[in-house]
Amino acid sequence: MTKKAAIIGGGVIGGGWAARFLLNGWDVAVFDPDPEAERKIGEVLANARAALPMLYDCALPAEGRLGFHSSIAAAVAGADWVQESVSERLDLKHRVIAEIQAAAPEVPIGSSTSGFRPSQLQEGATDPSRIMVAHPSTRSTCCL
Repeated sequence: MTKKAAIIGGGVIGGGWAARFLLNGWDVAVFDPDPEAERKIGEVLANARAALPMLYDCALPAEGRLGFHSSIAAAVAGADWVQESVSERLDLKHRVIAEIQAAAPEVPIGSSTSGFRPSQLQEGATDPSRIMVAHPSTRSTCCL
């Protein structure tokens, strides 16, 4: 069964996450209100297709499917993992995390924050135990 990751925020970091999941066989659903998000992620994905296979000690699986959605709720529907990669504003992250948890209360949420502690992200959350800080590594010894 193919797993699904939802990427909320399609900038450089979100695009990197989308590429990492997609090239490891996961289906990926993206939400970003930027009208250029699809183009920007396409550029990151093209670079990742050339570089990522060289970082692994095992063959990559068949690429997953990529989709873009007009709402957070649509993107997170059926997701096994949600990666939040919005701008580094705590108020924005809180609003986005609340919207994610309202639409997908059981799904773990990784945040691509570089400046906030998990406890700060968890403030006021419906289920703080499902929120963590997560960053893609640059070198892996095995596929996801």
